[in-house]
Amino acid sequence: MAKASRPALGDIAYTSFGVGLGFMASIIVYTFVGMLLFVPGFILLKKEQKKQNPSDLVKIFAYVLMGMGMIIGLGLGAGVFFSELGGEF
Repeated sequence: MAKASRPALGDIAYTSFGVGLGFMASIIVYTFVGMLLFVPGFILLKKEQKKQNPSDLVKIFAYVLMGMGMIIGLGLGAGVFFSELGGEF
């Protein structure tokens, strides 16, 4: 039987660097997509709160956008989301 060869240190370092870079890229993408949902929801909510008689449906849609953005964005904006939601009730 042939003896199994061990992977070279350079191959291990190259693979580790690739995995780390991919992990960091995925965090950046998730944060960016989350903020793309959170910020329009927040702007929509603030515009609706300034109106004389705000629509409940628009406010619910804004909260849904903010919530989805917070979840996808890995928790960024959670403080703002929960303070706005707490102020509503």
